[in-house]
Amino acid sequence: MITNSSLTIYHKYFDKTSRLDKWKRQEVQKIWWFGGKGANFNKGLENANDVKIRIPKNVNDTSNLEIEVGDILVKGIIKDEISMQSDLKSCETYNITSIIDNDTGLNKHIHIEGK
Repeated sequence: MITNSSLTIYHKYFDKTSRLDKWKRQEVQKIWWFGGKGANFNKGLENANDVKIRIPKNVNDTSNLEIEVGDILVKGIIKDEISMQSDLKSCETYNITSIIDNDTGLNKHIHIEGK
């Protein structure tokens, strides 16, 4: 599978000790990224900001990857630790809307969609 970028995922979880929501930053080095922000007349305004991401399993260890619908996606590797999504206001962010684990066939990968 062709790769063209890297990805930072901010996974939201509840910390039972502090009783607060926290964000775990995860890096994925070799991904395929398609789409992004901006109007696209072919797709219509509703789908213009969608992204589709594939994380190939043959070049990435996905066994410890924690992702859920609602988590934050940022194209590229971002080293910032955050306490809320607005801490990433200088980055182009997307929220995960769909996760599919394609674990069969020759190109095993995780397919993520976001808005």
